Amino acid sequence: MKIDVTGLRNLALILFCAALVIAAFPVFGLRINITSSHVPVGLWRSYSAAAIEVGDVVVYDIYDLFLENPQIYEDGMIFESSRIMKIVAALSGAMIERSGDEVIVDGTRYPDARILKKSWCSVEYPMIVPDGSVWLMADVLRAFDSRYHGPVPVSLIREKVRPILVWR
Repeated sequence: MKIDVTGLRNLALILFCAALVIAAFPVFGLRINITSSHVPVGLWRSYSAAAIEVGDVVVYDIYDLFLENPQIYEDGMIFESSRIMKIVAALSGAMIERSGDEVIVDGTRYPDARILKKSWCSVEYPMIVPDGSVWLMADVLRAFDSRYHGPVPVSLIREKVRPILVWR
C-alpha cells in the first residue's frame, strides 16, 4: 500500500508557516481582534499608550480592573479574554451623565446605552472623570465598558492600537 505524503507535507508546511507568523506578532506589535463588540474584527498594530487622546482605540486588561473593583466578580461576570479593546470617549475632567437609556459624554450622546444588568454596574451618575483616568465607551449595547466599571486609570492602559486590515 502506497501512502501519498505530499498532502501531509503541504499541510505541515502551512501549519509551520502559520505558527511562525503568529509567533512573530508580538515582535512586530501586531494583534488580532476576533470579537466584534465595538471595534472591528481584524489585524491591528500596537503602539505605546504614552499620549492618549479621545478617539484612540486602547487595550486594557479587565482583570486589572477587577482587582480594584471586586464587586464586578460577585455576580459571576465571565470574559472570554482578559485583554479588551475600546475607544477612548473622554479624558480627565469630562462630565459623564445619564438620561434614560442614553449616556452623555461631554455633550456627546450615546443612545441605547442602557445598563443590561444593574448588579454589574458600579458607576454613579453624574460624574467627572478623575485625573489620571479615561472613559471608555462602546457604541453598541452589549459591550462591557466604563458604563459598568467606571473610568479606567491610564496606568492600566496597556497599549494603543491602530487598524491594519479590519472589517465589520
